[in-house]
Amino acid sequence: MTSIESKRVQYRKYLERAGVIDALSKALIKLYEEQNKPEDAIRFVRKFMCESCPDDAQYDVMKNDLEEAKTHISKLEQELERLRGQIKKSPEEYQELTTAGYKSLMDDEENVNSLLRKYLTPELLEEFMLVTTPAPVDAYLYDCAVAGFEHHEAPVGIYAADADSYDVFNKLFDPIIKDYHGQMDNENDVLQKDPDFGNVDEIENLDPERKYILSARIRLARNIEGLPFFPKLSEKQFIEVEEKVRSATETMDGELIGSYLTMADIDAETQAEMVKRHILFQRGDEQLTTAGCYRFWPTGRGVYHNPAETFLIWVNRQDHVHIMSMAQCGDLGDVYNRLVNGLAELEKTLTFARHPRYGNLTACPTNLGTTLRASVHIRLPLLSKDPDRLIALAEELQLQVRGTDGGELATVEDGVMDISNKRKLGFTEFELVKTLQDGVVALINAEEELEIAGQEG
Repeated sequence: MTSIESKRVQYRKYLERAGVIDALSKALIKLYEEQNKPEDAIRFVRKFMCESCPDDAQYDVMKNDLEEAKTHISKLEQELERLRGQIKKSPEEYQELTTAGYKSLMDDEENVNSLLRKYLTPELLEEFMLVTTPAPVDAYLYDCAVAGFEHHEAPVGIYAADADSYDVFNKLFDPIIKDYHGQMDNENDVLQKDPDFGNVDEIENLDPERKYILSARIRLARNIEGLPFFPKLSEKQFIEVEEKVRSATETMDGELIGSYLTMADIDAETQAEMVKRHILFQRGDEQLTTAGCYRFWPTGRGVYHNPAETFLIWVNRQDHVHIMSMAQCGDLGDVYNRLVNGLAELEKTLTFARHPRYGNLTACPTNLGTTLRASVHIRLPLLSKDPDRLIALAEELQLQVRGTDGGELATVEDGVMDISNKRKLGFTEFELVKTLQDGVVALINAEEELEIAGQEG
């Protein structure tokens, strides 16, 4: 029995134990016995199962009350963040927090795989305890490591508070970066090559017949030079980032022309619908919450997109800017060309933070370098039945396989999965997209071989 079938069996048993199937069966039998079938069958079932449930009018009132409460809570959260921002921690308080956080991390014998835990030695802790990045940011080690101190299960556990964090705390960041990106044996002074998007015409439509690939997407992350990263952005700076990006999008032309929507002006229902379509982002990650990513939410957040929704810019999701190009097909060349053009338009008015050793800078050290993630959602039903072979092939091709929800391979359903480049640092943008192209072609060939073998068998 496959993992998916096993989950379905377990879920059915759960529904039976909870009485859900019995209750639904009774409701459906009652509906069947009705001489005059109601126009709204769902409403009939709902009323049958819950006589005390609110009617439609009451439901609408409750829904509006809930939305008003959420809005009020959001305003209170913003005010709380403003008040917190007015309270400056003393060096002694930072020392106390850092010492306690480090002790908690190191005393946890169950969660021992954090890169922060691996490389933050007692000697480095002592050296960096009261060191800060240059004014006016003045970021302490604690500002960078608080998420790792509180979430010991975090695989990395550290975020840069600003561009200077990578230099001021270099003895900590550098080994973490080299370890995560597989660069431990790289003794070069420069880990990231200069930007090179290559010849976009060499990137092609990988599935013209639309037999395997459902969609293709490429995204880049950028932070505006001279501004802190999210752990130390003030409310005014969140707004400043948004205004700079909004202004930069006004010069877009051709298929990139679109409109900017600030999140505060989008009602909750529309936001939920846009999130479902992957047009808008939402908050929720606990580690990012602790690190300060969602402070002053939704101030300074927004999205720019063209009418076709094939080109998007997310503002202050995590890094200042996330640039995305996508298509509901396998035309990776079209997606790549649009991304390159969109970035070029932004760079006419925006200067992004870049490091001579690490390339383009992001708050999370796992994303720096090219910051590029190219991916396809692809259906490979036969290969997915042999996860070991699939993973081995992906490793050989320098690709990563995940479920379409971003989860592990075990979450793959109906053979549909997310395939992306595994590396971000040490290669050019073109090399990474070409790696995805060549790898996806190889996986499709492997799937076709299995199809032929099945037909012959």
